[in-house]
Amino acid sequence: MRGVVVGAVVAIGLAGCGGSPNDQRITSKTLTLYAGLPLRGEQADAGRAALRGMKLALKEADGKAGRFSISLAALDDTDTKTGRWAPGQVAANARRAAQNPTVIGYIGDIASGATAVSLPITNELGILQVSPLSGYPGLTEATDKGEPDKYYPSGRRTFARIVPSGDVEAHGLASWLHELGYDKVALAYDGLQDGLGQGRDVEEALREAGIDLVEIVRVNPRASGPDDVDSQARDLVRAPARAVLYAGGSTKAALALLRAVHERSPDKQLFATDGVAGTTLAQGLGPAESETRVASPLIGVAHRPPAARRMASRYAEAFGEPPPPAALFGYEAMRSVLAAIRRAGPRGNDRRDVVESYLATRAPSSVLGPYAIRSGGDTTSTTYGGFDVRGGRLRFDRLLLQKAR
Repeated sequence: MRGVVVGAVVAIGLAGCGGSPNDQRITSKTLTLYAGLPLRGEQADAGRAALRGMKLALKEADGKAGRFSISLAALDDTDTKTGRWAPGQVAANARRAAQNPTVIGYIGDIASGATAVSLPITNELGILQVSPLSGYPGLTEATDKGEPDKYYPSGRRTFARIVPSGDVEAHGLASWLHELGYDKVALAYDGLQDGLGQGRDVEEALREAGIDLVEIVRVNPRASGPDDVDSQARDLVRAPARAVLYAGGSTKAALALLRAVHERSPDKQLFATDGVAGTTLAQGLGPAESETRVASPLIGVAHRPPAARRMASRYAEAFGEPPPPAALFGYEAMRSVLAAIRRAGPRGNDRRDVVESYLATRAPSSVLGPYAIRSGGDTTSTTYGGFDVRGGRLRFDRLLLQKAR
């Protein structure tokens, strides 16, 4: 932040005051918030934007929450070689946070798969964890075997997210396809937790919308070229459906498949889920971009409430550029955690009380719009965007409608 001193440090050491990592109440008057984010590689832009949003929210609170001073430690969750989040690095970050006797909360991770690694570690010590963008439904509800209990070894819920759950994305996509007149869809999924990549939620949502799934194929998330997806592309092209949907978190595999389908059948309409939405996908589609649409919660300031536009002005003043959409989620994650600490009053240094305070969050006005946090950790927000691709960029098209539930 240019010319501004922020009450935050990046990758600080673990010096703390008082207590032990297992204590729920922290004796120090300075509390530490950790942020686990991708600061290199494919998701670096989103990670850095989210971190800047956090720093801005902390600065606006004068580095405090109630009577407590707050420091921020940002930890990179990516592997130096691959530039993608790595389980070992994510776990190391979460353990580093858990070992700090002044830790009061953990903001992260962005990828759902990364959050699935860090959450059991923070939960075991009762540390509040808030994810800006992890939408995988299994983190909060029964989706796969052992979920969500396996993420909560303490037996208590300590996690919340401010992004709508993946089932919101799935139903929004189904409504979008139905609205556009597609009654038959061919589905490809890559098995990853991000972007509905395990298939079940999107399959259910499509069927509930009366859309026939005429073909379902599994794509290797390590696929990176046309030869790796040749048989799947042929199956999708032969399917009697005008629309093909890629669900998953591997951008390389999504690009290989979507380009291969478009080359064989240029009239197929291509859709992709949030797990692969971003600059890398948009810039890599080539001729297929004209037929590609993408779902994402990363809606820009222009389509957010007035609070977002006011925040955007302050962000631009601090950082010299408009805030990317991920900055709004980072800002709101930090703002909401500080508010929970503040609401806990003199017990804002007690991890258990801060978790309970956060799970009672009500935000009638925020940069993301109004929302509340349900007891299981999900936001009540259902704001999801539909984008098309033009000139190598995602372009906002519409808000995705949600069925009444």
